[in-house]
Amino acid sequence: MARPATATDTVPQTEIPSAPPKLIVPLGRGSRGKSWWARWAVERAQSQGREVVVADADRTNPTLSSYFDDVVTPPSADDRDVREWLATFIEAQIEQRFTGVLDLGGGDLILKRIAREMSLVDFLGQHGIQPVAVHLLGPDADDLAYLRDVETDNLFAPEATILIFNEALVPLHRTPRAAFTETVQAHPILAKTLDRGAKLVWMPRLEPAQDIDTRRLTFAAAEASQVKDGQTPIGPWKRQQIATWRRAMETAFAPVADWLP
Repeated sequence: MARPATATDTVPQTEIPSAPPKLIVPLGRGSRGKSWWARWAVERAQSQGREVVVADADRTNPTLSSYFDDVVTPPSADDRDVREWLATFIEAQIEQRFTGVLDLGGGDLILKRIAREMSLVDFLGQHGIQPVAVHLLGPDADDLAYLRDVETDNLFAPEATILIFNEALVPLHRTPRAAFTETVQAHPILAKTLDRGAKLVWMPRLEPAQDIDTRRLTFAAAEASQVKDGQTPIGPWKRQQIATWRRAMETAFAPVADWLP
């Protein structure tokens, strides 16, 4: 396992950008698409020439190291190690002024504890880091539990908050609009969060998602059929589906582009 980030070696020294660096944290229950979305967001930033530090603190299913180089991870899954590692990571971010994507395990409680103890949103803002909360939601009312918890008493409720309805979690026999309208979209916590300035995004389903995951490919590589040695190439039909999905993602997330890495 990689050693924790330090203030001197997390990323190469770069010029301070005009926009504030961001700490982007995908949140929610397990298997809601947090790591999937993080992969897309980081790949998008890198393809557009923006450097992003990927911090993988998912203690049950750390996968981002399979897709990106130089991913930083805690030295162990122990709470004490993760807390110390996260503190060091944020201090390095404050000093070096880089944007980071922090991937936590589904329902991990450590962010809630640190957010409460440190007044994390205010702390980051005081040091010129923009916190971005990204909630991945399916059409299940229980998916709103984490959102409710962090919104209560502004525990981790930054101005930049994205609520993502993940259409991939909708059963194939249902339409996404109907599935979400009948459940989470009618819940008071969703309306309250939107009323305070959060933005809602519908994330489209990608049918050949499993073809990409099993090969551990980036989306761009999958679209270009750049498979690894010994892998079966992805056919032209599915590559076109991937290309269409990537364009749809750009359109869907255009209203929150300023909050992305």
